[in-house]
Amino acid sequence: MAARYAHRSVRSVFLYTREAHPGENFRHHTSMKIKRHNARAFKAEFNVQRQILLDDLEGSAHQAYGMLPNMSWIIGPGGMIHYKATWTDPADIEDALKYALDALDRRAKNKLLPYHSERLKWRVRDDDKFRARLLKNGPQAVRDFYA
Repeated sequence: MAARYAHRSVRSVFLYTREAHPGENFRHHTSMKIKRHNARAFKAEFNVQRQILLDDLEGSAHQAYGMLPNMSWIIGPGGMIHYKATWTDPADIEDALKYALDALDRRAKNKLLPYHSERLKWRVRDDDKFRARLLKNGPQAVRDFYA
């Protein structure tokens, strides 16, 4: 998606905040060295093409942006928030991105004024895939999650 919109100066980054389900294989981050190692493993396993930024160990950026897992944001010129979601859904993000870019193009000519709205979205949960990922983190991650 970032490549498709690069000509519009769209940049996509991934903020690696914390290990959501730490286990024996991917532990809670106690040092930036461990965090860097886990982020590199994540990048390799999921073939992440975006730049990955590391939050500090205290989670300062994560706290500033809402503390939820898999959040996605579209932040426009001047820091205006065009989109905020508590889960990453690529199709929804692209729809919002197209909408934001179109509005930015038309705002002066059509005298567009921004306003805020919220809506509830639904997603499918793949329990088998989720459990398999938990197992990669280690048996402790599975026990902790299902406890």
